[in-house]
Amino acid sequence: MTTHIEKRKQTFKVRDENITVEADALIDDKTNKILFDLDLDNQAIDLAFNVYRRKNNLISPAEMVAFRKKYQLSQRSLAKLLDVGSATIARYEKGVLPSESINNLLRKIKDDSSYFVGLFHQNKSKLSAKDQKKIEAAISKVDKQIKGDSLLNAYLFRNQNDQHTIEDGFSKFDLDKFTNMVLYFVQHNPKLSKTRLNKLLFYSDFRFFKENSVSISGTTYIHDYYGPVPSDFELLYTLLKDSDEVETKPFGDGHGEMFISTQEFNKNLFRKLQEQVSHFGKIKKS
Repeated sequence: MTTHIEKRKQTFKVRDENITVEADALIDDKTNKILFDLDLDNQAIDLAFNVYRRKNNLISPAEMVAFRKKYQLSQRSLAKLLDVGSATIARYEKGVLPSESINNLLRKIKDDSSYFVGLFHQNKSKLSAKDQKKIEAAISKVDKQIKGDSLLNAYLFRNQNDQHTIEDGFSKFDLDKFTNMVLYFVQHNPKLSKTRLNKLLFYSDFRFFKENSVSISGTTYIHDYYGPVPSDFELLYTLLKDSDEVETKPFGDGHGEMFISTQEFNKNLFRKLQEQVSHFGKIKKS
């Protein structure tokens, strides 16, 4: 018998619903009929299950695993919080379709972080102290990320620099680059003030734009009393402080604050741009 593999439309019954997918199948050259092949048949069935999941908004195994990793949950700890058997969670992650009630609950905790936090506090007594500590740390991290995203979205909305315009140097705002510009200047300039940092950022972006027709960070700038400054710079620095990139400390005379970096500058991010940025590292404090 000679055979070949080709894509064929195949129909499977998933929970009393016929699901048709196009998948690879083993074909008999003589009869042109589909032959049994364990691997190919399983792949086709998985495709049908995925179509059914999307059609009925069922959570996927990959989504469940990603959610557990996000909150440092084991299958056992998630099962305890949901008051189901750990074997049930394991089956769902292997591809078994969840019941409607469990699916609704899984969707709720995945899509609504505040609901999951409430459920955790309600049922955390069922978990070991070690598991509680891991999950609480993960919740704190996620909470910081949510707040950071809110601040970033507020900045982008206020400044409209999620597009390429002259105001942002024809570069979409890049938080990672902006953060590392700040880290670089803070690490190379002891007791760096906010006023001086604002100037360093502007001159770096401006010179790079002048020589390359695009800015480094995509930050928008406005004219302030002491010269050009990043628009909404207080919001941006709050974002960096909340994400533990930098912290501030009052100067000894009580006038103003100095920046202190809490993370290392990412040397690989800029490469050629680093020389452009470092050119302004010796601007005198104003």
